[in-house]
Amino acid sequence: AGILSSPQETVFALEDASPNRVGFDLKRLMRTKYIIDDFQQTYFVIPSFEALLETCYKDFGDVYAEVKGMPDCEAHELAPGDDVITRGTLEYFKAGGRKGR
Repeated sequence: AGILSSPQETVFALEDASPNRVGFDLKRLMRTKYIIDDFQQTYFVIPSFEALLETCYKDFGDVYAEVKGMPDCEAHELAPGDDVITRGTLEYFKAGGRKGR
């Protein structure tokens, strides 16, 4: 939902070469360490809003229990099993992100 409130991040997520883009995977998404004060280094691509809503209406209890013992994923890392749509250059982040601008 955060991306929808930021026109700059929407353009960055869709058009910039810097971020990774991977297929939506709930468990992977829950294990990612997000950046809260800058653009993301990895974005998750959903096939449709309907697919997102269908996922959100499920009970997450079992998923929470499963990911609890799994290692976190750093924001910039691609994880084994990721459906990589775009491997980003990460140039924005290598330059310091917002702090480097």
